[in-house]
Amino acid sequence: MPLGESSPGEVAKRGTEAKALFPVDRDGLVELTGQLIRVPSLSGQEAGVARVLAAALRELGWEDVAIDAKNNVLAWLRGPRPGPTLMLNGHIDHAPPGSMPEPYGGQEVDGAAYGVPGRVIRGRGAVDMKGAIAAMAWAGAALKREGGPKSGALLLVANTFEEVSTAEGINEVFLVDGVKADMAVCGEATGLEIYLGHRGMVEVKVTAIGRTSHASNPSRGVNAIYLAQAFLETLEEAASRRPTGHFLGDVVATPIDITASPGRDAPIVPDRCSVHIDRRFLPGETPDEIVAQIRELIEVTRRRNPDFRAEVEIPRVFPHLWCPPEEPVVAALKSARTAVMGSEGPVGRWLFGTDGAYIAAFGVPCAGFGPGDERFAHTPEDHVPVSHLLAAAQVYAAWAADILSKGAD
Repeated sequence: MPLGESSPGEVAKRGTEAKALFPVDRDGLVELTGQLIRVPSLSGQEAGVARVLAAALRELGWEDVAIDAKNNVLAWLRGPRPGPTLMLNGHIDHAPPGSMPEPYGGQEVDGAAYGVPGRVIRGRGAVDMKGAIAAMAWAGAALKREGGPKSGALLLVANTFEEVSTAEGINEVFLVDGVKADMAVCGEATGLEIYLGHRGMVEVKVTAIGRTSHASNPSRGVNAIYLAQAFLETLEEAASRRPTGHFLGDVVATPIDITASPGRDAPIVPDRCSVHIDRRFLPGETPDEIVAQIRELIEVTRRRNPDFRAEVEIPRVFPHLWCPPEEPVVAALKSARTAVMGSEGPVGRWLFGTDGAYIAAFGVPCAGFGPGDERFAHTPEDHVPVSHLLAAAQVYAAWAADILSKGAD
């Protein structure tokens, strides 16, 4: 469902009527979520939260709990007979707290402060996505208390380095740890709906090239900041010509950073000004095609301003995710959601990117289902409804139980 069709209050209400099919302890789930939030875990600094999570997983009955070289946490529940391996995936790093008050509080509070009904847990990473990790942990515990998998295995992967979009954590899981799976659920926030994917992202660096001079005599130079400004105006003009209306979202190009050099240590007109652009792309587009489009805009800018010159680089590419609706993982999620919440609900897509894209790139069909509203990710209002955590844990457990119960006879 496109973001904005449901209000935050309407999204928060989705978990309030979920059935309790599995034994999930509300207070235990809330406490684990708070514990994870109270441990700061910026990308590359996840060792502490990994230890807390691993200890909790062992206490909840998960088996073969391990922390790998990148501080990814892996835990298993295995059945006595051969069968598929199901992966529950999320990340344990979080975005910088910015201006968020008490970012590592992890308190349970009234959701009215955020315009949503019921109780919520607040703190950096609550919705993105330590709440979902806690729900996955309790889902496995509930499944084990009901006898555990009868065949195959359930694997929880809580990886690192997601927020910096390097895939360093999830790559370690597949390429070094040697994990294999038959299907996966990414628990990033979906408002308790089933998501099929998201756009990809190409970061484009455009460096305008000018000429230095003393800042007291700027006419002797060509100020690269003004050149970059001219390019940004051309970029903004092109917005109306980009594709819109795709299921995964519109094609957008957003400037996210700008730097000039040599810098302000000396009074000098800068001869370099670099603009970083977040370019969201759809299936079928390639980074080379996107660079060609940027070069066309550079040429338009040059025709308007003969002094304009620029270089183009691609610092990073984040792949898109698309899980076809006919994939078994989607059908199984719909069945589980119906059992717990009374309907399969509409399918949707994320605005942001997830490590589900890398999981799919390793050949594992991956769909999304998670607690919370993605609109609150990375904001000072970061929170996750308690009712969502409980509903998500029930759906995760029902999804795994249905598939891993086969072959029991």
